[in-house]
Amino acid sequence: MNLLKDIIGHDDIISMLKGSLSSGRVAHAYLFSGPGGVGKLTTALAFAGALMCGSPPGGEGCGQCDGCRRVAGGIHPDVELIRPEGATMKIGQLRKMAAGTQYGPATGMWTVRILDGADLMTQEAANSLLKTLEEPVTGVVIILVTARPQAMLPTIVSRCQHMYFQPLLKSQVLKGMIRVAGEAGENMDLAASLAGGSLGKALELLAGGLSLRERAYGIVRSLAGASVEGALALAGDPALKKEAVVPLLEMMIIWFRDALMYNETGVRHLLNSDREEAIGSLAGCYGTGRLAEIIIDIEKAKGSLSASANVQLALEALFLGLAGKAPGFARLEEVF
Repeated sequence: MNLLKDIIGHDDIISMLKGSLSSGRVAHAYLFSGPGGVGKLTTALAFAGALMCGSPPGGEGCGQCDGCRRVAGGIHPDVELIRPEGATMKIGQLRKMAAGTQYGPATGMWTVRILDGADLMTQEAANSLLKTLEEPVTGVVIILVTARPQAMLPTIVSRCQHMYFQPLLKSQVLKGMIRVAGEAGENMDLAASLAGGSLGKALELLAGGLSLRERAYGIVRSLAGASVEGALALAGDPALKKEAVVPLLEMMIIWFRDALMYNETGVRHLLNSDREEAIGSLAGCYGTGRLAEIIIDIEKAKGSLSASANVQLALEALFLGLAGKAPGFARLEEVF
């Protein structure tokens, strides 16, 4: 089980949580928001472990007692992790949570419910949660975890102690990767650079051998000289499922961002530092203004997908806007 002291980064948040444990002034509801893969859920579970600990040393779980071991094993009766069933978190899940906590803790002083992906609640589920938050039960702690607090009811957000998790520093991402792997390994530095402060994303990139990066390059190259038919074919690729599209678009943004930085500052600030020639070629295909527009367009497409837009329609609109718009495409083709 991760203890609060083991959390990488977020020192101010960890300090506040440990202070609330030491003083006994624990809020009835927390909102942990921030980018994916930066430690929100890990922190929520560590906080739950500390609340269940039989002999917490200085606002920290011991990691050894029965309570800590049960939380680590996912079998503590007073700690439950609730995730969406399918695409959404449903009202039945929230009603079950309310029924299970209406009488307070089953075994000790606290009972904890962690809602991971809280922004995916249906309207009915959100209204049910709001009622629960408006009538807090002593000893019940609810932790909402989300990367999109703006998608949640403002009345829910206002009833929580909101803690924002910043992206990690590259050095912190590397520290986390080495902790998971046991030692430094090939491509770790590059994956940490490309991950945008997300340890989770860096680990995914590393596990895939950076194949996502190469796939994004392939799409960028294809779109630079694509016809309308070609762009539609790319958008209709059955492999582009919703859960895979957003990471792919994020990698495309990094690719175009490097081209923009190349035009403005040269090679000093490239994330894909091992691909200078290809980045220089892409930079020569588009002007700085057009590269900035492309990045904005991809960000908009990401936002529409987060709002449950149709994947293929969103990609068709984006790819048609990018298709065949690179004046220097022939040069780009040579580099690849």
